[in-house]
Amino acid sequence: MLMRFLSIGLLFALIIGAGMCEDQADGAENATVSMENITENATSNVTAEVAPLSLQYIWSVSLSSGEQITMALNQSGSELFGSAKYEGAEPWNGVVVGTVNGTSVDLVLTALKGRTLVPIVLKGSYSEDTITGTYSVYSPTGPVDNGKFTAMWINPDTSVYTPAVIAEAAPPAPAAQTNVTETEQTTATKPTQLSKREFFDVTEKKEEIFSSPASIIPPGIGMGAGLS
Repeated sequence: MLMRFLSIGLLFALIIGAGMCEDQADGAENATVSMENITENATSNVTAEVAPLSLQYIWSVSLSSGEQITMALNQSGSELFGSAKYEGAEPWNGVVVGTVNGTSVDLVLTALKGRTLVPIVLKGSYSEDTITGTYSVYSPTGPVDNGKFTAMWINPDTSVYTPAVIAEAAPPAPAAQTNVTETEQTTATKPTQLSKREFFDVTEKKEEIFSSPASIIPPGIGMGAGLS
């Protein structure tokens, strides 16, 4: 009888132990699945935060100074680069480089105005297809102008961008030159003015002329011929 009770107790113990092991196994599996979900969610969140905004558009940039600039931005990751132009009274072309970090956008636009490079630094933030912020214009000695800007994208195809047409400066007019050859020819061909012919008064030399008989004999007539 005792042996029967022991056998029944041992059977119950085995059943309970098996159930506990199964529960532990299920718990371990559930814990593993939960960790995988947490890891996947965390990775997705990090990827969403790191992915930069796409700003590869043609933009119309309005400065508070009144300039209306057209800017074509290309993008590689968080790096921005492209071209810019101004087509107002004194048109110019330029280049742009910068970065995007989250919603922050930093750009440096270098404009070629005449023969001078003029850097324009733009710092702004992106929201609803628009970049707004402040700008500063620099010279070799420091900032010369600043204000606010607004940029709105107007075309997603940056390949259609064309630079501003810059009129070439007219070459300086040559200095007036004297035609030396013509002047010399004119001088050479101009007749020399003859000096005034002096009048000879024979009365002043009458004594010398009539002092000798030979002086009054016409040339070609000898003395002998005159006496024959």
